[in-house]
Amino acid sequence: TNRPLTDRTVLIANTSNMPVAAREASIYTGITLAEYYRDMGYHIAIMADSTSRWAEALREISGRLEEMPAEEGFPAYLPSRLSEFYERASYVETLNGREGSVTIIGAVSPQGSDFSEPVTQNTKRFVRCFWALDKSLAYARHYPAINWNTSYSEYVPDLSDFYTEQVDPQFLPFRQEISNLLIEENKLMDIVKLIGSDVLPDDQKLIIEIARVIRVGFLQQNAYHKDDTYVPLKKQFLMMGLILHLYHRAQAQVAQGVPLSEIVQTGLFEKVIKVKYDIPNDKPELFDVYKKDIDAAFRKLSAAREEGQSA
Repeated sequence: TNRPLTDRTVLIANTSNMPVAAREASIYTGITLAEYYRDMGYHIAIMADSTSRWAEALREISGRLEEMPAEEGFPAYLPSRLSEFYERASYVETLNGREGSVTIIGAVSPQGSDFSEPVTQNTKRFVRCFWALDKSLAYARHYPAINWNTSYSEYVPDLSDFYTEQVDPQFLPFRQEISNLLIEENKLMDIVKLIGSDVLPDDQKLIIEIARVIRVGFLQQNAYHKDDTYVPLKKQFLMMGLILHLYHRAQAQVAQGVPLSEIVQTGLFEKVIKVKYDIPNDKPELFDVYKKDIDAAFRKLSAAREEGQSA
C-alpha cells in the first residue's frame, strides 16, 4: 500500500507496572487479534516481547493460587502453555477462498543470559528457528549480534526447493560448507586461547583466516550502507561462492607448501571482505572479475615460487 507500517500495527502493552493478570493475558490477546485478521485473509506477524516477562507473571499467579511449583518456581504447566501459544501459528484458506497466515516471533530474555533456564529450554522445544543474541558480539560492534554457533533453523530442508529454483542448486552446499568452516574455527579458537596460533599448521591457520572473512565480510552487516542494508539472495550466493573460491585456491597453495603469510600479503582476504561494499546489488557480473583477480594473484604467486626454487 506504500503507507506507513504503523497504520497496520496493533500494539498491546505488557509493562511491569500493569496488573499481573493483564501481563499474563497479553500474549493471548495478541494471538487472538492475529487470528481475527488472519481469518479475514491477511498475513499477520505477531512479535511477543518478551515471553520471559509473561512467564514471570504466570509464575506469580501460580504462586498466589498456591499451586505446586516446578523448576525455578515456574508452574508445572509452563511447557504446555508455551506450546499452546506457539502452535497457534498457522497458514489457512479462509471460508471465502482467501489465504491468511499467522507468524509468531517470540523474544526470550533470560536473566543473566542463562539459556538453561526453563522458559528458554521449553521454547526451544516448540519452535523450529532460534536466534541467540550474543553480548560479546554486540560489545565488539558486530551486528546483527547473532551467534552463529548456537543459533539454528530447522526450516532449511523445507526451503531447499525454493533455494534450488529461485537462487542456485549450489546455494545449500555453499551454506553448509561455510557453516562447517565456522564450526571448525570455533574449535580451533579454543586451542589458540590456550597455546596461541603460532603452533597451528598453515592449513588450520587458513581456516581461521577465511572464517574472519566470513564473519566480517559476510555475516556482519551495515544497516546504514545503501547496498548492505538489504542484500538479495543472489548476491548472498555469489558472495559465498567468492569466499569459498578464495578458500579452495588458498588451500591448494598451502598444500603445495606455500606459506600462508605469503598468501595473506597478496591482500586478497581484505579485498574479499570489502566486496559487500564494492559490488553494488545490481551488478552481480563483477563477481567474475574478482574471481579472475584471485586466480591471477595465485598464478603469480606460483610463478614466483617456481622461479625461486629454480634459482
